[in-house]
Amino acid sequence: MGLRHGWKGAAGAMLAVALLAGCGPTRVTSPEATGFRLIGEPLPPYRVGPGDTLAVVLPYNPELNFEAQVGPDGRFTLPVVGGIDVGGRTVAEIEAAIDRILVERRIARDAQPSVSVRHYAPVIYVGGEVKNPGVVPLRDRMDPLQAVSVAGGILETGRGDEVVLIRPGPDGRPLVRLINLEALVDKGDRTQAVALEAQDTVFVPKSSIAELDQWIDQYINKTIPFNRGVNYTINKNMGTSGQ
Repeated sequence: MGLRHGWKGAAGAMLAVALLAGCGPTRVTSPEATGFRLIGEPLPPYRVGPGDTLAVVLPYNPELNFEAQVGPDGRFTLPVVGGIDVGGRTVAEIEAAIDRILVERRIARDAQPSVSVRHYAPVIYVGGEVKNPGVVPLRDRMDPLQAVSVAGGILETGRGDEVVLIRPGPDGRPLVRLINLEALVDKGDRTQAVALEAQDTVFVPKSSIAELDQWIDQYINKTIPFNRGVNYTINKNMGTSGQ
């Protein structure tokens, strides 16, 4: 059964329903053991989006320490302080905003807040030659085939045998792996059914990829934003005036 026709009908509907259940991410620490390659230059700093869970620690005011999820509007509510617009901001920018608010309101002086992303929003991104590119909710042990199915399937112009899976690496550089979805569908090759993680990108290219490093530089670093702030851009559903 062909790749573009093997996931239509009832199976596609079942996948869409199944995606309502999210799962938390785990980060790859040994790329070689999973078939990934660590390539390219460090990515820009991650920009926080709806669904991310932030932890705020104030070393001199521990009573203000707090952990919570960023709301759909990109705002994070910190006790005593109230709502802070964090969507689309880096961790460093959020730390500076919290410090400024605490000082301006005379809640704390020289607070030196530390902000970390404890959990990433359970979403992935599907791009390239698919019918409906964009954000896809992540469910437990979802693989690239299921992700592409939810995105409407591969267009006739897409390369199903050279799908690119991109994952944020431990040092800020992208982890990349080629996935052969045609081998998974036509031959049942389960080595291609890689379990996806939050913030992964599944990209279906238009043509064959000869040099992966060059392709990453041309199409990822310079052309598509993939996982850096796309979450906030697509999911933000109302305008807010941040602190």
